[in-house]
Amino acid sequence: MIMRKLSRTVVTFGIAAVAALALTGTAWARAQAPRFMVMIDEKNLGTHNVAEAEKVVSEFLMSKGLQVVDAEMIRTNIDRDKALQAMNSGPRSAAALGLQFGADVVIVGKAVAKGSAEQIKDTSFRSYQATVSLKAIRTDTAEVLATESRDAVKIHVDDVAGGTLAIREATAPLITSLIPKLLGRYGNVSSDGPQRIQLVIGDVQQVWQVAAVKQILRERIKGMKEVVQRSFVSGVVIFDLLWSADSQSLAEELTLANPGHFRLKVLGVTPNKLDVKLVETGS
Repeated sequence: MIMRKLSRTVVTFGIAAVAALALTGTAWARAQAPRFMVMIDEKNLGTHNVAEAEKVVSEFLMSKGLQVVDAEMIRTNIDRDKALQAMNSGPRSAAALGLQFGADVVIVGKAVAKGSAEQIKDTSFRSYQATVSLKAIRTDTAEVLATESRDAVKIHVDDVAGGTLAIREATAPLITSLIPKLLGRYGNVSSDGPQRIQLVIGDVQQVWQVAAVKQILRERIKGMKEVVQRSFVSGVVIFDLLWSADSQSLAEELTLANPGHFRLKVLGVTPNKLDVKLVETGS
């Protein structure tokens, strides 16, 4: 009876995955597939550290042809407990750690399994409940792409096995639902339409320089649809742009721009972010 239920569950997960991915097929095709890093803080009955949720998530991603940062490489390069603490402390910390390993998207979260205090009447079985929560974060902008949680209950005679199965049962439908959502956000702009790009400029010393950059973006960069200044703090100015081409093209336009008293040196380019340094020329 248990095996029949398990088989039906696996089939249901498979059908749900195909249907969900079919709905977002255009998002997969439009954007270059991101590289993922997965780190989930898992506790089985409070004492056993397991990696079942990470395994389920990684297997699902790889089954769809997506690249995943090797878990062993992560373990050999950083302290896992410190990494998990950083990952779950906030989107920016998670994004920074993901960038260290060349990930475009990090999937972080928590998985907790607990068992019932008493056995089911007249049996040696116990009930085990798992709660799994996942969050997907884009590493270049620290944007939260998607977040979701799921619960599951399993019955088993063994504590560790019961908790592990409950974690797996909660994680499988969760990642099936989460991935289409995050990919829809990650590749939500068609290749021939305007794109949202964050422009971060460092070493800005004067307000007039901010005004000059804003004027360049609005009047001298053809194809610029929208320029919104988000902040100017400690020499760093951040703009949110709506640009008619890709970030590489914008980087080239900014490099060729000649404001006169300064130039813009591009330090880094990702699909949705440009890191730029203002260099005074003295002319």
